[in-house]
Amino acid sequence: MHESTWKRLGLSVTAVALLAGVTACGGGEKDDKGASGASTKAEKPAAAGVAAEAVNAAFRKTQSVKSAKFKMTMKVPGLGDQPVTLESSGVMGWDPAVVDQRVAGLPGKDGAAAESRVITIGSVTYTDVGPEAAAKNDGKRWLKMDVAEMAKESGGDSKALQQLMGGGQGQSQDPAKQMALLKESPNVKLVGEETVEGKQARHYKGTLTADEAVKSNKSLEGLDEKDRQQLLDSIKQAGITQYDMDVWVNSDDLPVKLVMNMDTVKGRMEITQNLSDFGAKADVQAPPAEQTVDLLEKIKKMKETGDTPSLSS
Repeated sequence: MHESTWKRLGLSVTAVALLAGVTACGGGEKDDKGASGASTKAEKPAAAGVAAEAVNAAFRKTQSVKSAKFKMTMKVPGLGDQPVTLESSGVMGWDPAVVDQRVAGLPGKDGAAAESRVITIGSVTYTDVGPEAAAKNDGKRWLKMDVAEMAKESGGDSKALQQLMGGGQGQSQDPAKQMALLKESPNVKLVGEETVEGKQARHYKGTLTADEAVKSNKSLEGLDEKDRQQLLDSIKQAGITQYDMDVWVNSDDLPVKLVMNMDTVKGRMEITQNLSDFGAKADVQAPPAEQTVDLLEKIKKMKETGDTPSLSS
């Protein structure tokens, strides 16, 4: 894999990590005070204050249920020659962070499957590459990728990104983290009542600048100013200045739909997620080690020999 590809991967991972990783654990319990210590409630219009409280209530409820079934569409620019649109569905848990899903829309080049089962546990993802690609890897069908380690290898903002991605922080599917991000928006508002999957839901909308997202991210508090700035610079290098977020909350204060968008130098990244069956069983297990190939280790060996790895090799 060429160095420029690693760089693009690092920037894309950073963007998604920040989007998913702004998780103010226990943040729903904090008071509404700014940096000066003065209350900010009085500075918000009444409607904005009510909307923020409603989103915060939904965040707490989402944290408590810990799992759900989902359908997701992710449009990702700049990860290859062409933009990629991925469609996925399955079950996820966010305490602990696990996902078991079927993914369609993969590039499907060089014998790699265009549709696959993907298992994620924490920051580690296992992808079933299919029989043709497995034949090139001693029959091993599962490709292991540790996103935190891949981010480190990409050469970008390694310390900050590893901390952000560690322990499942990079689960872009995690609705609790997405709700945490939205509730930190200084301009969250109620758009109105709308129908989602045949049922009424309240539509909330908010935005967060890259600076605000980094500043409000509790998982980055242990970083020094240099590492924090390096992360922010990397995000801005990808062309990201703002995160746009929409959420539809049902009568049980649970998010039934989330939409997250951000503009990058490669184009617009869009993530749409529909949620159902909150509390569904999410007993996700890693594939057997003897059926698994570590992608990062394979790439390192191929780089040592001067080979350029393909998607399936």
